[in-house]
Amino acid sequence: MNNNINKDKGILLSIRVDPTFLPVATSFVENSALAFGLNKKEALALTLATEEIFLYLIKASSTDHIITIRCSSGIYYVKADFLFSANNFNMRAFNLTTTISPHEEASLEEMGLLIASRSVDRLQVKQEGAQSIHLILTKEKSYPSVDEFDLTTLPSVENVVEFSIKSATGEDLKLFVMLLNSHYKSFSFPKDFRFPGKVVDMVRSGEYEAVVAIDQKERIIGGTLWHWLGSKTVECFGPYIFTQGSDLSIAERLIEECIKAIAKSDAVGLINRYPTLELPKDYFEPLGSLTFFTKDGSPFSITAYFRQMQEDLGSTVWSHPALEEFLKEEYKRLVLPRMIRLVRDQGETKEQFSVLSAEFDRINNFVTLRPLCSGLDSDKNIGAHLDLFKKESLSTIFFEMDLGKSWQVEFVPALFNHNFKPRIILPYGGIGDIVLFQLGEKH
Repeated sequence: MNNNINKDKGILLSIRVDPTFLPVATSFVENSALAFGLNKKEALALTLATEEIFLYLIKASSTDHIITIRCSSGIYYVKADFLFSANNFNMRAFNLTTTISPHEEASLEEMGLLIASRSVDRLQVKQEGAQSIHLILTKEKSYPSVDEFDLTTLPSVENVVEFSIKSATGEDLKLFVMLLNSHYKSFSFPKDFRFPGKVVDMVRSGEYEAVVAIDQKERIIGGTLWHWLGSKTVECFGPYIFTQGSDLSIAERLIEECIKAIAKSDAVGLINRYPTLELPKDYFEPLGSLTFFTKDGSPFSITAYFRQMQEDLGSTVWSHPALEEFLKEEYKRLVLPRMIRLVRDQGETKEQFSVLSAEFDRINNFVTLRPLCSGLDSDKNIGAHLDLFKKESLSTIFFEMDLGKSWQVEFVPALFNHNFKPRIILPYGGIGDIVLFQLGEKH
């Protein structure tokens, strides 16, 4: 299994940041998006984001600066990368909480970035240097959801005499996803798994792999999927079983197939954040638990699991002093060799504004915050997001922090101040280990 899944090198355009070349940039992105399979509406949304970013850069940089735009296809999405230098690029408008005042010139100048961020499904920011910026905009294709199909007509399987495991074809996957949604509650799988065609393309892209279990009549009776989470960790989903009364170890065989597929790869660990009752717990050890709420407000807990695939030679992680004790205890419990380096404020100049991205799961009523940029207003910014989520009656709120990026741990004091608690470490879940914080009950 190769975790370098994006074999498509994409299409590149490098031009000067000059009003003359705005039509060139927008035409390039629109035609690339259409060629990569987005429909007209989706392509125009990505084109609009490109236009707004380009117009903002015209004001924020000199015309001798070069911007490189790279468009690439992930089968179920199109990604546009923007690499450029800017003397004054204020990313504050990328925050979900940003509002524009018609009476403030600075606020109006940021309107384009706000429009750009709202036009795409995902936005990432990477600081390549003091003034070098890498923006990544992702627009996903639209797919029919399982709500558009009658799941009550799906075949039921009771008596299984024998079964086998095989790689899933496109038609297998579409039926598998519909069976999954008819047999399991929505908390048992990611929101993307509500779209049969999307799952087919996710596997086609090479980012995900899937196997299904079939019985003696070639009926699908179970399955599991997995993908890379970071460079050294694989995340699996399930196993999902659609039959009752079988004494055969279908779930074990599905997990064993996943383990076999990644055994000779660079994977150090295997993670499962969506365990089912059928998950063979003896294959894993618990990472920790998260609390979710049903639609009537009743809390319930989901435990995440981890399996070490090969010897962990250790790594260095960054931490704020306030987080150090938690990390030491968890690393000791999980027997993970880590050198913890503390990040302390020693008077160095900080960015004025922080930036957060927010990923919603509306079906399950929770949201995950991820830092895009740290700043002096981190505490205020987190508070503004929490106020917004409270208005939307979102009570389950997570914050994902990558300990491989020293600047992200600067958010720790603000998180503790707003009653976030560290709950789970995902080894090598990003550039480094991921710490998942959850907001406490009172906020």
